[in-house]
Amino acid sequence: MALSDLTERLYNLRRDRTSGYEKPYKPALLLAIFDLIEKGSFSDNRVFLTDELIQRYRDYIKVVGGPRDTARIQYPFWFLCSDGIWQIFDKAGNLVYNPGDIIGSSPSIKRLRAMMSHASLEHELFEYLQRPAEQALLRSAVISRYFPGQRNLLQALHQQYLQTEPIAAEDPGKYEKDPARSQAFARTIKEVYDYRCAACGIRVRFRELALVDACHLIPFSESFNDHPTNGMALCKNHHWALDRNLISPSESDGSLIWEPSPLLDDRIEGQRPLVQLAGKRILLPRERKFYPAVKSIQWRVTRLARL
Repeated sequence: MALSDLTERLYNLRRDRTSGYEKPYKPALLLAIFDLIEKGSFSDNRVFLTDELIQRYRDYIKVVGGPRDTARIQYPFWFLCSDGIWQIFDKAGNLVYNPGDIIGSSPSIKRLRAMMSHASLEHELFEYLQRPAEQALLRSAVISRYFPGQRNLLQALHQQYLQTEPIAAEDPGKYEKDPARSQAFARTIKEVYDYRCAACGIRVRFRELALVDACHLIPFSESFNDHPTNGMALCKNHHWALDRNLISPSESDGSLIWEPSPLLDDRIEGQRPLVQLAGKRILLPRERKFYPAVKSIQWRVTRLARL
């Protein structure tokens, strides 16, 4: 499996749709597993439910979890099976969960330990994690997608665990130009917006092709942020206008709307469609937790071309 396909899978972990925000459990567990593999705690593709892994997972939850989140590892450990990230085997070497099964509720940690021998990561994922360059890309991708606001804290936690020397702030170009990360972000945003332009509403999809682009509201080079709340699906015309600060998402009386630059003139034919966006609602994702973040909207509004 190509690195881009793996990154896309990591960007689209099955989400808890009952809450108003994305639960941090699965990506936090993945970061903990990445750490133990890098440290050499799991020398082959067998991940055991050890006390070290449980504690490492709890360390991450302390950083990325909210007040309602718990650090019970059995939930993400069990439900990652449904994402194709890994498989869990019993002591006889049989699969505990078979793809296509109704996975049901997770067992208690005591029962999980009693019924399982180990979990094995998807083969190509484990192979990539053996190579420092690819591991760094995958780690950064998980953080960019799920925890962009905690990047520095997570970096320090990672360094402390592995007892590595503190390093300077990361070079954004290192990850900005990563095609696997970029492709995964694009797929995620297009899916969240149902392949529809958030400005004009055009929706054209043919097989794997879609007319819309995925754009960052705050550029990745500045934010390291691939979370859907920092993205938007736009047709090429409106993507071009956004990048040149001719239009911006905005907020008015609790509604998310479009605001065109005051430099545009509706008497000029080519500019009229952009001017006519003024006050029109943004065509938003179905799930409120993926609406554009206030910080991202404000960043765009302050850069709108003005007199």
